[in-house]
Amino acid sequence: MHYFHNSKMRLSHILFMRQLLLFFFAITLAVSAHSQQTLFCGFDVVMEKLEATHPGTHEACTAFYSELPKYEQGGARSAVYQVPVVFHVVWNTESQNLSDEVIFDQMAILNQDYRRLNPNAVDTREIFLPVAADTEIEFYLADTDPDGNPTTGINRIETDRESFEFDLFAQDITIDEVKFASTGGADAWDTDRYLNIWVCNITTSIPGAQIFGFAYPPNGAPNWDGLFPAPIADDVEGVVVHYTVIGSNNPAAGEDNFPNNEGGRTLTHEVGHYLGLRHTWGDAFFNGCSADDGIEDTPNINANNNFACNFNANTCNDGDDDLPDMGENYMDYNQDDCLNLFTLGQRSAMRFVLENFREELIEGQFVSVQEATLPSISLYPNPVSNTCVVNTGPGAHLVINASNGAQLFETSVTTSSVVLNFAEYQPGVYFVRDLNSGAVQRVVKH
Repeated sequence: MHYFHNSKMRLSHILFMRQLLLFFFAITLAVSAHSQQTLFCGFDVVMEKLEATHPGTHEACTAFYSELPKYEQGGARSAVYQVPVVFHVVWNTESQNLSDEVIFDQMAILNQDYRRLNPNAVDTREIFLPVAADTEIEFYLADTDPDGNPTTGINRIETDRESFEFDLFAQDITIDEVKFASTGGADAWDTDRYLNIWVCNITTSIPGAQIFGFAYPPNGAPNWDGLFPAPIADDVEGVVVHYTVIGSNNPAAGEDNFPNNEGGRTLTHEVGHYLGLRHTWGDAFFNGCSADDGIEDTPNINANNNFACNFNANTCNDGDDDLPDMGENYMDYNQDDCLNLFTLGQRSAMRFVLENFREELIEGQFVSVQEATLPSISLYPNPVSNTCVVNTGPGAHLVINASNGAQLFETSVTTSSVVLNFAEYQPGVYFVRDLNSGAVQRVVKH
């Protein structure tokens, strides 16, 4: 059984006393109690509340996952899906106006985590290696805005608001005000064609509490169907993240006074929710062993890891096939450095969502999606450790781009081949382009 600090229990009593039907989405709420960091998620509370007031809620939530076996047996595609992203940086102070370098770093982390190129993948425990997955989902800063104009994919909006409050006592979802220019925020770009990420200063109505991020689920996905009084409005779809937890090179990281969240994994977690994943403990508020996240290869656990980085925990006994808690899963609550994997089942769930409920993200008009159909460049080896040979013929003009779009190298080719050096680059996904022919080749650096 998971025990709660007093301040956390008081918060749960408050939330149980009011109707929160519109509050059914994933939020990460850190509560400071007696100088200890604990984690509280409103998602869990509302799951129990809805089950009490609307029996069958838990069963409805699992309907989505019942489709996965059929999908995995015959419907799964093998393509690498590429999702265009726009960051709306809504800032009031200079420290909130995060630099391009911080955004680029966050994009690199997101791509590493979803392609299992994260440096700490080596820390995955041996027992979970058979299910650790490359999701084959990649993210790119959009290069074209909704009007067809070139863009960096970073939309900066200065606001006169000091913060955007998540009022836990209000009927409305007040934090959604960051998504509208009329209330001091930034209007969404077409949410069917962009993953919108709003970065701002989030405050709460609870003293000493900090929300780090939240995401609305896929609109219309069966595992969320019927749990909202009305469909989620298109103009609020996306992710909101507190400005201190973006990237691993964020100079404002210490301004939230919470340790161990400086690795950029909050966004990895929230994008998982955006793509349909639930928490690994099944979002149960009390007896997590009786709940499930709908993913076959994530062991049942009684409660979240609560930032403990405890790899000795085994809170549910599943008989002969019993496994320890998967504390390293991105959909648990743990220290950023201790998170290192999605599973094969989670991979299938997210790709199912992209193909059925967020399909325009991968079918759109953006270069990042169209790249798969462009002529390719012949190069080897790929993946690359240090150097690779590119065969282009004379006249090519090559550039190397990082996964966030930043140009790292440029050269004109006067011979039949050229050697490109990747030794100084971090592990991740890169693109070699010939600006003259339009050819492009994705390169994986180990």
